[in-house]
Amino acid sequence: MPDARGASRQKRLSSRFVRDWLKPQLGWFALGTLFAALMATCAFGYSYIISLATDWLKDGDLRVMWLAPIVIVALVLVRAPAMYGQTQANNHGVQKAVVKLQEALFARLIGGDFARLQVKASGEYVSQFANDMVLIREAALRVATNLAKSTLTILAAVAYMLMTDWLLTVVLLVVYPIAFMPVIQLGNRVRKSSQRAQEQAGELTAVLNEAFQGARTVKAFGLEAYQNARASAGFVERARLYMKVLRAKAMVDPFLEVVGGLALAGLFAFAGWRALAGDITVGELVGIIAAIGIASPEVRALGTLNAVVNEGLAAATRIYAVLDEPQGVADKPGAKAIGRATGRVQFETVRFSYPGADPALKGLALEALPGQTVAVVGPSGAGKSTLFSLLMRLYEASDGAVRIDGHDVRDVSMASLRANLALVSQDAFLFDTTILENIALGRPGATEAQIRIAAEAAACDFIPALPGGWNAPVGEGGRNLSGGQRQRIALARALVSDAPVLLLDEATSALDSESEARIQQALAGLAGKRTVIVIAHRLATVRRADRIFVMDSGAVAEAGSHDDLMALGGAYARMVQHQLT
Repeated sequence: MPDARGASRQKRLSSRFVRDWLKPQLGWFALGTLFAALMATCAFGYSYIISLATDWLKDGDLRVMWLAPIVIVALVLVRAPAMYGQTQANNHGVQKAVVKLQEALFARLIGGDFARLQVKASGEYVSQFANDMVLIREAALRVATNLAKSTLTILAAVAYMLMTDWLLTVVLLVVYPIAFMPVIQLGNRVRKSSQRAQEQAGELTAVLNEAFQGARTVKAFGLEAYQNARASAGFVERARLYMKVLRAKAMVDPFLEVVGGLALAGLFAFAGWRALAGDITVGELVGIIAAIGIASPEVRALGTLNAVVNEGLAAATRIYAVLDEPQGVADKPGAKAIGRATGRVQFETVRFSYPGADPALKGLALEALPGQTVAVVGPSGAGKSTLFSLLMRLYEASDGAVRIDGHDVRDVSMASLRANLALVSQDAFLFDTTILENIALGRPGATEAQIRIAAEAAACDFIPALPGGWNAPVGEGGRNLSGGQRQRIALARALVSDAPVLLLDEATSALDSESEARIQQALAGLAGKRTVIVIAHRLATVRRADRIFVMDSGAVAEAGSHDDLMALGGAYARMVQHQLT
C-alpha cells in the first residue's frame, strides 16, 4: 500500500510538472520530436540497407559497391543534423521551463511569508536553486531527449523486425518488458535516497554559509576546529548519501547488460534456427541484428532514464512543498490600496505570539499622531521590534488591530501599506551594489539631487573619501563599510523614500556621538512633516520625542513626555538614571 501511494504521488507530481512548466514550451519539444522522428526513420533505413547489402554481397550484386554506400551516406547526412537539432530544441525548451520554475520559486519565497524565511536557514533555500534545479534540469533534458528519440528509434527497429520476421519480434517483445520490472524498482530506491540527499545538501549549504558569514566570530574565539568538524561531518554524510544514490543507479547498467546479453544469445539461437530452416535470408538475419544493435542503446537509455527521473521528482517534491505551502500573511480579496497616509499609527490591544513561543505582545495599546516623534523603550524582549513587524505586516496580529490612518493594516494592500513606511534597522542591510544604488532603492526613480540631500541629512559625508566615491561597491551585506557607515547609508535610503512614517529600530546604535547629533538634528527637521517611531535605548535619541512609551512584558507600562516620566519616578526614570551612571 505505501508503494502504491508513492507511485500515485509520483504520477501526480509528474503530471503537474509537465502541465505547469513543460507544456508552455510545447513548441520546442514538438520540434525536437520531429527531429527524433527523422532519426528513427534513418535507423529503420540503416537496418533495411544492411539487410539488402548483405544479400547483394552474397549474390555478387554490384549494387553493394555503389548504391549501399550512397544510401548510408545520405542517411548519415540526415541523421547527424537531426541529432543536433533535437538536442538544441529540447535544450531551449527545458532551459526556458527551468527559468520559469526558478522565477516562481524565488517569487514565492521573497514575496511569501516572512515567517517562512525565518524558520529555515537561508542555505536550505539556496540549495534548492543550486542543487535541486540541477537535478530537475537533468531529468527534464533526459526525458525530452531520450523519451522521444529512444521510443521512436525502438519503434522503428520493431517495425522493421515485424516486417522481416514477426515471430522473432513477438518473442523479444514478451521478454524485454518482464526483464524491466527490477529496473523500475531500482528507480524507486533512487527517488527515496535522492530526496534525503537533497535535504542534507541544504543543511550542508547552511553550515557553510554560517561559517563564512561568521568568520570574524570564528577567528575571535578560535573556533576553526569546531567549524572544521561540523563541515567535515557534513561532507562525510553528503558522500554517504550520494554513494547510496550512486549504488542504486550503478546497478541499472549491469542489469541491462545481462538482460541484453541473454536476449542476444537467445536471438542468435532462435534466429539461426529459422535461417537454417530457410524461413529468413542471411541478409534479413543480419538486418534484424543491426536493428537490435541500433535499438539496444535506446533501450538502455530508457532503463537508466527511470533513475534520473526519480532523482528529478525527489527534487521537484521539495520545490512544490514551497510552492504549495499556504500563505499565512497575504492581501485579502479586494484589499484596497491607500494613497499617501497622514501618518497616524495605532495599536489597539494587540496580542501576538511567535510560533512555539510565549506571547510577545499582551494587549499592546499605543498611538502616534501625524508628524509626532514617538519613542518606544524598554528592556530586551519587551516586544519593541515586534510592533514594527506587525505594522509592516511581516506577521499577523492574533488579536486586536494595527491601524494606519484608521485603516486596519489587514484590509489594505501590502504594497500600498509598505509604501507609506520606511525602516532603518540596527543591523542595517545593504545590497551588493554601489552606494548610490543602495540609497536610490529607497525611491526608484529618485534624482541624484534627492539622493544627495538624503545622504547629507543622514551624515553621509564620508562617501566622497571612499575609493570610487558614490560608485564605491559596498560588498555583500555592506561588508566594505563600517557599522556606522552602513547605518547612515540605510538611513539615507529611508529618508529618500519620503514615506510619511519613518521607523527607526536602534538606527543610531553604531554611530559616534558627533554623527548621532547630526542625525538627531536632521530628524528634528522632520518634526511635523513625518511620523517618526523610534526604538532606542540611548537617552539622546529618546528625550526629544513628543511621547515616550515604556514597554514591559509585551505591553505599555508607562507613557508620557520625558519630563512627565521623570517626574513619575517609575521604570523610565530608573532607566535614565542607570544610563547616566
